[in-house]
Amino acid sequence: MVDHCPLCERLKEPSSEFCSFHNAALRNLEDAYSSWSKAYDGKLTRGEYYEKLTALAETGRTVKNLIEHLREKGEGN
Repeated sequence: MVDHCPLCERLKEPSSEFCSFHNAALRNLEDAYSSWSKAYDGKLTRGEYYEKLTALAETGRTVKNLIEHLREKGEGN
């Protein structure tokens, strides 16, 4: 069993795939998706959402790394 986050060397949180930093980023990513989706009248796919976020200069490295990881797993494509 791997005890480290797949995106960094930090220890995973209990019952999570990620460390506390990447787990918080995932929660924020999920929470913000519903707001973005409403702004786009429910017509924004997760893939489009991820593309828009990665294009923003304001999006931090932690979130961009998380998005890349989720895409590699086939989530949000």
